[in-house]
Amino acid sequence: MTSSEALRRENEIVLNAVQALLGLVSSDVIAVAVLVEVNRVELTFWVRCHTSEIEEDADQATFELDALFSGEHPMIESRIHVGEPDPANLDSYGRMIYWAK
Repeated sequence: MTSSEALRRENEIVLNAVQALLGLVSSDVIAVAVLVEVNRVELTFWVRCHTSEIEEDADQATFELDALFSGEHPMIESRIHVGEPDPANLDSYGRMIYWAK
């Protein structure tokens, strides 16, 4: 895969992740990032507190994102962290797609 194909794929997955999150970002969510790898996509949520509602929203976002794939189906996982993202590690998180004001 060329670098332009990889970037196009990443952009498409990130756009789909944004769409999958519509209506699922509660006031307890601080930030969300999407990390796109060859056979894996990771949604990372930073939250004020870890609740069952947050768990359900992360599961729903993972399900919705998976449903948006037409041909390729990478493994989609989610992680939840309590607290804010570390600004020194932003590159390792993938693409930040939401950050609360």
